[in-house]
Formats: sequence, C-alpha cells, structure tokens
Amino acid sequence: MKPSLLPVYANEVFTGVEYQVASHLIASGNVKERMEIVLTTRSRYDGRVRNPFDEVEEGHWYARAMSSYSLLQALSGARYDAVDRILYFQPRIKGDFIAFFATETGYGHVGVRNGKPVVQVVKGTIPFERIVYA
Repeated sequence: MKPSLLPVYANEVFTGVEYQVASHLIASGNVKERMEIVLTTRSRYDGRVRNPFDEVEEGHWYARAMSSYSLLQALSGARYDAVDRILYFQPRIKGDFIAFFATETGYGHVGVRNGKPVVQVVKGTIPFERIVYA
C-alpha cells in the first residue's frame, strides 16, 4: 500500500548515483555485468518515453547526472597527471576503441589502435611527456 504522503523525491531514480556506482564497479573489475546498470539507466531515456538529453533528477538538468562522464575514465582507463606530465592509460575495454578525453588545457581522443595507445589532441594542448600503458 502506497503511503498517502510521500517524502519529497521518493518516486524518483537518481541517475547520477547509478552512473557513479557503475563507473566505480567498472574501474574495479568486470565491465560486462556492470554495463547493465548503464544500459538500464539509458533505456529509461531512449527518446520514446523521456527526453534523452535531460535525465530528470530533482528537477531538470540537475548536475548529479553528469557523473555519467566518469564512465569515460572508467572504461578508457585514461588519467592525466599534469604535475608529472604523465598520461596513465589502463583500458577496461578489449580491442581497438576511441574515447573522448579532456584536461584543463585541451581535449581530444584516447584509445587503442592495433594494440597500441593512441592520443589525438583536437583543441588546445595536453602536454604529456610519456604514457604509462598497462
């Protein structure tokens, strides 16, 4: 039986929390099963029922849903150390891929092509001196 007076936001799903949990699980292990969280979350916003560009959470365009950006780092395994100028790269994706990557000074793509790490700066600079690829 549904209570007559629900707490505020009691019937909402917080997509930002779902993405955060998924990215941490991906970073710590099994990608395939953890991606089910992401696919389930995105299926609620497929454009047929809800706007795919507005994951409603405590109102429209709430910032917590931007935690989906953490999936890029979790899957690509790319992390930039600006102090030591090292690009750490430990992909959780098997085979060739390309992913968006951004730092304070530039953005572009990171990925793997023919088993080797690839970095393409599109705008600005990403002044790394070496890549640590695992």
